[in-house]
Amino acid sequence: MNQSPKTLYPIPYTLYSKRGGYALLLSVVVSGLILAIGLGLLSIIEKALTLSSAGRESQIAFYAADAGSECALFWDRKHEGRLSSVFATSTSSVPPVSGIFCAGTDIASTWTILDVTANSANTSFDMTLENGACVTVVVQKTNSGRKTLVESRGHNSCSPTFPRRIERAIRASY
Repeated sequence: MNQSPKTLYPIPYTLYSKRGGYALLLSVVVSGLILAIGLGLLSIIEKALTLSSAGRESQIAFYAADAGSECALFWDRKHEGRLSSVFATSTSSVPPVSGIFCAGTDIASTWTILDVTANSANTSFDMTLENGACVTVVVQKTNSGRKTLVESRGHNSCSPTFPRRIERAIRASY
């Protein structure tokens, strides 16, 4: 038995397959798609939060305006010991200098009486509420007090430089 030497043949093998890389490309595309969807949802959520925050701040400003108008309407009516309105009606009226309380503030000690004539006057006062909201109220009496206009402007913040300051107003005429 005579054996001939075996011939060795090289096995063709390449380190990188010519068909490879599709899985990597597919994973990059899917990751990019998921990232784009995530960023889109984040943008929508951010806008919704901003909108709901603006709604809440608007509500605070509106309730501040309501509190100011209710205060003015309350003190404009006749009360025990008072025969007429506490607000100035003309040059002949003498409004009180203290003792008119709204939201824990004596508004009579801080109000301003402007544009006084023989038969009309404007009374203006400011209040700061417990939640940090502010309100400015103007009570305009004309025709010697027979006609009244109450304008109340509420703000969600007392700082005029607050970037998201919102104003809401209520006007009552009778």
